[in-house]
Amino acid sequence: MQSRKNEANFIFTLARSAAQNVAEGYYRGLGKKVGARPARLSLSGSIVRSRLVPLVAEIKFSSPAEGRLRPAGDVRGIARAYERGGVSGISVLTEPKHFEGDIRYLPLVKKSVKVPVLMKDIIIDPVQIDAGADMGADAVLFIAAIFMNGLASASLEEMFSRARSRGLEVLFEAHTEDEYVFALESDADVVGINNRNLTNLEVSLETSKRLLANGRLERERLRKTGKDKPVISESGIRTRQEMDELKALGADGFLIGSAFMKSADIEAKVRSLTGKSR
Repeated sequence: MQSRKNEANFIFTLARSAAQNVAEGYYRGLGKKVGARPARLSLSGSIVRSRLVPLVAEIKFSSPAEGRLRPAGDVRGIARAYERGGVSGISVLTEPKHFEGDIRYLPLVKKSVKVPVLMKDIIIDPVQIDAGADMGADAVLFIAAIFMNGLASASLEEMFSRARSRGLEVLFEAHTEDEYVFALESDADVVGINNRNLTNLEVSLETSKRLLANGRLERERLRKTGKDKPVISESGIRTRQEMDELKALGADGFLIGSAFMKSADIEAKVRSLTGKSR
């Protein structure tokens, strides 16, 4: 039985909801409805090769912390605005209960743009990876806290293996220093530092600043052995100044959602952060 402390930890709530979604068949029988899918693209490669500020822009219409961000709909239009703004990739929320996501958004976005598409979900089961692959994702999100708390139905090794077998890259997300080292040393293609604490949903950019600074030696060690990977900072980032500060500490890119989804002119807001001129 989970402790009361764990019951108050939002990651456990998310994991329970994910298990319910899996059990209810939300992720099954989808591939046949999609038809031909464009070729897979590399999210890590897009981040590393970007000549602009590497930025993964997120499509999410609601969040547990902020509520409704934008009326749901027009994912194609939002995705195209992101691409015109110069993003390196697009993150699509597919979790339906807490973020108003929809896995059916994935093929709509994938067929509308020529940048990599990330399936953003609370992934606890291989069937979710299969669904992402079938619906056109190029990469999937793994959350370190899910695996370190034993909340997945399969081991991390099995989940990585399933992703690889389906041609998907993995963005491995961390929040604590232990999780960050764990992610850096994993088989992930990209490591994300989530500035949002999934225990209480509070956001602080100090999380990225601390982990980037304290993880410099570990990244240098991995770099010498050819095992380093791009690290992006996620959540709570709103200005170019914040991005510059994080980049100086070692961030290779950024994932931003709310600031764009709240904007009246998404493309202009994206351009202001990527540095892409018209």
